[in-house]
Amino acid sequence: MMMRRVFLVVMLGVGIATSAQVGDMDPLSKAKQAREARKEAYTAEIDAIVKSRNYIFRPVTMQNITSGNTRSIFAYYLYMGVDNDKVVLHLPVEFTSFVIDTVNLDAFIEGYAATLNDGNWRITFSFMNGTERWLSEIFLSNITGQTRLALVTPKGVMRYLGTIESGSPAKKKREK
Repeated sequence: MMMRRVFLVVMLGVGIATSAQVGDMDPLSKAKQAREARKEAYTAEIDAIVKSRNYIFRPVTMQNITSGNTRSIFAYYLYMGVDNDKVVLHLPVEFTSFVIDTVNLDAFIEGYAATLNDGNWRITFSFMNGTERWLSEIFLSNITGQTRLALVTPKGVMRYLGTIESGSPAKKKREK
């Protein structure tokens, strides 16, 4: 019995020494490397989407900054699309208490700027809605993917939280 224990201890020691010599990593190191690789791939994907100037913002919540409650958005057909020099807007707005309307417009973008600072993208541009100039400001984390859109209009400021995805709004349909 004693001989068997000694034999098992020796075999265990040989196995550990062999794996150390071969250079195997422990499971935690492998998991950390895999996590870092996924993080780098996700960051590269977000960066590529922003740099393409061809993406769709899909809102999940909306809020009038000064006087509104946060409201959930469930409709897949509500979005803001950017396609190079154009913006396609199909978003709900709430500029007066308890009156929600949907803005539907296609307009040309003016003054598009995208800057990366500390892992966050800030995208700004303006466009015309009839005779009114609207400003759009998107904050996008290339680490978490959290996306916040602010629409600044003469009637008020709307804030949307949602997601961003690659593709032109004219060419891409949401898959069910």
